[in-house]
Amino acid sequence: MRRAKRNDGHLPRNARPLEVEIMHIGGRGDGIGTASYTHKYETKEYTVFVPASLPGEIVRAQPLSINAQGIKARILELQRQSDDRQTPGCNSFPACGGCNFQHWSRPAIASWKQDLVAHFMSRHDLSPDDMRPMQSSPPASRRRATFQIKRLQDSAIVGFHERNSHHIVAPDGCVILEPALVDLQSALHDFASQHLDAGTVLTAHANLLDNGICVLLSGLAKWPSSLLAALTDWAGTPRFAGAPLARLSVGDGHTPMLLFAPTPAEIRFGDICIDPPAGAFLQATRHGEASLQAAVAEITTGASRVIDLFAGCGTLSVPLVSHLTHLLAVEQDGDSLATLKAGANKAKLGARVKTMQRDLMNAPIQPVDLDTFDAAIIDPPRNGAAAQCAELALSQIPVIAMVSCNPATFARDAEKLTYSGYRLDWMQVIDQFLFSNHLEIVARFSKIKT
Repeated sequence: MRRAKRNDGHLPRNARPLEVEIMHIGGRGDGIGTASYTHKYETKEYTVFVPASLPGEIVRAQPLSINAQGIKARILELQRQSDDRQTPGCNSFPACGGCNFQHWSRPAIASWKQDLVAHFMSRHDLSPDDMRPMQSSPPASRRRATFQIKRLQDSAIVGFHERNSHHIVAPDGCVILEPALVDLQSALHDFASQHLDAGTVLTAHANLLDNGICVLLSGLAKWPSSLLAALTDWAGTPRFAGAPLARLSVGDGHTPMLLFAPTPAEIRFGDICIDPPAGAFLQATRHGEASLQAAVAEITTGASRVIDLFAGCGTLSVPLVSHLTHLLAVEQDGDSLATLKAGANKAKLGARVKTMQRDLMNAPIQPVDLDTFDAAIIDPPRNGAAAQCAELALSQIPVIAMVSCNPATFARDAEKLTYSGYRLDWMQVIDQFLFSNHLEIVARFSKIKT
């Protein structure tokens, strides 16, 4: 049988090294320069992407792969070093995929992130009336993590995927995770070493809540009863110095199976306590969450009827409920809506909260329904909310609070609003992703009166 021809862009290990001057940092966090390179007997200039490099540096780099975008390479030698370079705090950088920028000073990262947002805004000819100073979360404050677990022949490894790879790197001296999640990583390693069969691969979705850590394990289509018993025993044994285990569940692609929950898992949003679903999306840090909540509360001041689009568990809207007469939370995930409504009912505020399960990407709320509200909150996923923003743009809602984790789709969607009669009053970058290329944006849009 003839083997299929390899065409994945990988270059041979003995490919000729390149000398590259790094001109800028791209949106994914790689240093970018250009170099002449011969490939398939053709010599031409290529864009070269070099992780862990900085603007102004000259590096000798090993080419790893090539495609239509350019060449991916790794540093062999720093021939000229940037003044903004610093010693990484984590011993696993740059192999660990959790960080892009541990080698870069925090003021330089902050400047780059704000410039990145400005770049995408300028592409759409957008300029806020007020660009507020950026807020940044402190080190050791990340409360959400997705650990990869693999049982090896004689041990186990628990950590994060190396960038663009399935290889798992165990962080050594992590400076971004809350200490309780570092403890969890160690505890998962001990369990995997003792109880998993060689070759088993699992994923642990961990959220640090107000009363402990919620863990959802996935990766097996069928969970052996002996493994479930071992997990239940492990969860009930005190072992976490920073925070107890509040809940442990396992999933097989369907409804998670609850194994351990001595008390309901809890996270408080304003006056309402939520029991989020296993593996629920939460903001990455408490600081980032509080900053976004404060901004949304300011934007919606005076509103009595609010619609929350892509509501999730209600992180941004639930803190407002005690000041509202009506909140409509719209979200595709039914479990998130159920826990939001249950929390409001428990706080005796349920009469003010309605929920709607809906796929806003394909079935956006129409202007005739939007116009019954005083304010809208919208916090879409990374690919934005083009369809829903098109309908918002045609509505008469007086004020919109938009939150986004992607400056490219934020600018695209914001252009729809400003083109159709909304003013971009102010915006702010909130960095809850220390040493990474990710960020959050929050902005206020108001309807221009005619």
